[in-house]
Amino acid sequence: MKPTTTAAVVGAGALLLGYASLLHLTTTHGNQSSLGALLTIAPVGLMALALAWRLSRRLPALLLWTLVAALIAWQWPWLKAHFVWFNLLQQTGFYGLLGLTFGQSLSRDRVPLCTRMALLVHGTLAVDAQRYTRQLTLAWTLFFAAVCAALIVLFVAAPLAIWSAFANFGVLALVMLMFLIENRVRRRLLPDMDHVGVLATIRASAKRAH
Repeated sequence: MKPTTTAAVVGAGALLLGYASLLHLTTTHGNQSSLGALLTIAPVGLMALALAWRLSRRLPALLLWTLVAALIAWQWPWLKAHFVWFNLLQQTGFYGLLGLTFGQSLSRDRVPLCTRMALLVHGTLAVDAQRYTRQLTLAWTLFFAAVCAALIVLFVAAPLAIWSAFANFGVLALVMLMFLIENRVRRRLLPDMDHVGVLATIRASAKRAH
């Protein structure tokens, strides 16, 4: 791994850990937190702004974004008092969308998402590799569905601190564990395949996007 890539990974990891830690602290201290509301709403707002900026009809999208931002500012006291619910909505929405994306790619007329990503790196795949990447796409679909279910169950049945720890740290740890297990399984089931890491796949996807 190149030094610049290593620095970028470390920096992104530190930023993500810092964000998760702040959000966990504000969540466990209860409601009425401006910082908690800001941490919950800001990522979605920034992603929506970036998407609006990239659309062909930029002006209407930016006007809509501004209108929603004004509505949020108007209702800020109410949002501040209920930011934990918005945090739940954000978490389940994000992982649910990921699960839906993986799941929809399993339909007969589409290429499974993991197969598509592997093709970006390798160009072509053997039959056993295609079968494996399809099964891996299903595994990620079930994983994200289980995460969403666990988030909802813990939010209803467990203390807020436990739910927050799982949402902000536990899920990320499970994702990393999933990658580690998948890497071991892939190397055992596909010993003749040229194995690459997640970063190589991300770089290949980024090049294809440009």
